[in-house]
Amino acid sequence: MRNAGHDFAAPRQHDSAGWSVVAAVLAAGLRYEGYEPCGCSREPKFRPRTRAEVRNRREHAGRHQLPPAEALSARHL
Repeated sequence: MRNAGHDFAAPRQHDSAGWSVVAAVLAAGLRYEGYEPCGCSREPKFRPRTRAEVRNRREHAGRHQLPPAEALSARHL
C-alpha cells in the first residue's frame, strides 16, 4: 500500500479504469496533494482523471521529451 496523499479520493472498488489512472499517477511519482498544509496556497494541483487524459499526456511527453510526471501534472497542454 502506498500513501497517495491527503487529498486522494479513491475510485469505486470495481472501477478498473479509475484505478489504472491512479496507478499511472502514482507510478510517475506524483501524489494527490491539493492544498498546502500551511494554508498559504489554495490552488489545487491537477491530476488526470481518465485514461484518455493519461494517454494524451504520455504522448505529449514523448513528443516533447518531457518527464512523465511533468506531463501528467500539467493542467493545460
